[in-house]
Amino acid sequence: MNVKKRSSACLCLIGAALLPGCAKGPPVVTEAEGRVLLDGRPLPSASVQFIPQLDGYGAEWNSAGFTDADGKFQLKCALKNQPGAVVGAHWVVVTEMAIPGEYRSQENQGRYEKYLTSLANRPIPTEYGELRTTPLKVEVKKGQKTYELTLKRGPTGPMRGD
Repeated sequence: MNVKKRSSACLCLIGAALLPGCAKGPPVVTEAEGRVLLDGRPLPSASVQFIPQLDGYGAEWNSAGFTDADGKFQLKCALKNQPGAVVGAHWVVVTEMAIPGEYRSQENQGRYEKYLTSLANRPIPTEYGELRTTPLKVEVKKGQKTYELTLKRGPTGPMRGD
C-alpha cells in the first residue's frame, strides 16, 4: 500500500471513530407530573422515581417526586433539579417516603407507629419498590405532561430478568 492510500485510510478511520461521539447530544427533559393510584385509590406520601433507559448516561438523568394527599406528584430531574423527566422509556419505582425527622429518635417510636398507621392505602406492594422487580414502565413523551400510575396488590406477573 502506498503512503497516499495509507494516509487516506487512516483519515477515514479517525473520522469514523469521531462521528458517533459528535452526534450524541444530551437527552431532552420535558415537564412531567401525574397521579399514583393503588387499587384504584390515591396513594399519598409516597416517593416516585422515574429511571430512564438510557445507554451511556448516568443517574443524574433520573427524576423523582413525592405524592400529595390526592396521590399527585411533580417530577424533578436530578440534573440541575430541573422540572420534568427525560423523553423516553422509564422504569418507575414507588416506595414509602423517608422517615420524617421528628420520628427518627428512639423516644418517638410510638409516634412513628401512629404516623405509619395514619397513612392511607397501605402497604405499598414491595415489587414496586425496586428497579429489578417493578412492573411499572412509562414512556415519557414531549408534549404529554400527565401520567397515571396504576399499582395493584397481589400478583403482578413474572419478575423482570434485566
